[in-house]
Order: sequence, then C-alpha cells, then structure tokens
Amino acid sequence: MSDRNRTTSYIFRSYVNSFAYLYQDAEYLHQIANKPELAKTFELVRLCRTALLLYVFSLEGLINRALDHFMSQHLREFILERENRFGIEDKWLFLPLVVSEKETFNTSKYPWSHFAELISVRNDFVHPKHDRPVYYRAITSHVWEPLPWNQIPDDLDAKETDLIYRQTRIPKDPYAIRPDHIDRVKKVVDDIVAELDRLLGGRITENNWLRKDEMNLIYPPDAKLVDLASIPSNKKAD
Repeated sequence: MSDRNRTTSYIFRSYVNSFAYLYQDAEYLHQIANKPELAKTFELVRLCRTALLLYVFSLEGLINRALDHFMSQHLREFILERENRFGIEDKWLFLPLVVSEKETFNTSKYPWSHFAELISVRNDFVHPKHDRPVYYRAITSHVWEPLPWNQIPDDLDAKETDLIYRQTRIPKDPYAIRPDHIDRVKKVVDDIVAELDRLLGGRITENNWLRKDEMNLIYPPDAKLVDLASIPSNKKAD
C-alpha cells in the first residue's frame, strides 16, 4: 500500500498565511542584523536586504489573502480573471473601495507615498537595471565602503534620485542597506497595514485574522476535535 493510501489517524488542512510567515521571517532577520557583533560584517548587508524584500513581499501576500477573504465570490472571480492587469497598488486601492464602500487610501499622503516607493524598491530588485550607478570610498587598496550620496563630490554630477529613494531614503545600492533603513521599511509596512485595517473597519486585526492560520480537522470525515484527546501523548508519528 502506498504512503498516500495508508490510513492516518487525523489530518488537518490549512491555507498558508503568506503575510504571517514572510513578515515573521523579515522580523527575525531584522533582529539578527541589529546585533552589535555584526556591525561591520558583510553578513549584516545580506540580512538587511533580505529582510527588506521579505517585508515588502509580505504586503503582497496580505492583499491577495484579504481580497480572497473579504470580497464576495463574484468580485473574487472578476479579479482572478483580470489579475495580470492589476498591480499590487491597484489591489490595495481596490479592496477598501469594494468592502467599505466609503473611501480608499489617500495616495498623496503618508503612508501611501512610502508604501508606493517600497513597491518600486521591490520592482528594482526583481527587475534590476544594468546601469545603476554606485559609489565607494577606498579604505585600503582592497577594502571599500559605500559612499553616502551626500558625500559624493559635486563635480561627479551624481543625482540624488539616482542614488537613494526619495521618500524612504533607502540607498539604491543593495550593498549599502543597513539596519536603520530596515527600521524605516518596517514602520511603513506596519503603518500601511494599520491604515488598511482602519479603512476596513478593523477587520484585518479582528480575532487576529492578520496573523492567524486556520487549522481544520478534515479526516476522518466524521472526526471531531474532542476525539484528539484519545491520542496517547507518547504516540510517535509514522
């Protein structure tokens, strides 16, 4: 008998909460990056830029899950049929309009302004340009460090907008990203989620929906949660 057909006592089914695990992983890396012993290591750079991306990816996971959960079936089908025409920003604007029927994000103000820039950061990582300029200062003949945009000599004609993102002040050089930049990213992520929650009347945080994974007992068909009390505490998985 195959493993698939072998009798198993109890089976639960869940649906992955992408926001929860992506955000938690970002927080984990963010916390490690703040350890003093990593301050001058390349590991810190890797932790920071990975945390940055995970924080932004979590917002995409959240809005896709929220669209599925809070919209009616016919609206879900409408979105799914046209999903390739909707960008991340479109989905964030669309959900409050159809759920609250009152208002959506003010795109001229914070946190939307910074959220939109984080999406640009994400897009630049996913679709990098080949001619993005970066500048380094020589410490020794074999050691360099990223040069802050405001310390670049004027006669090099380096434009601020080519080197940092204007709203969040995050460097466009992926080797220059540090914990203080990730602090800003986390704040924007937390604030845009809080604003979505406000626009939806508190539904995002109600009963911890934002972070909760639903676990449903589905097998055997007539099983109930109370039945699990009969499983011996020392029973080992096959």
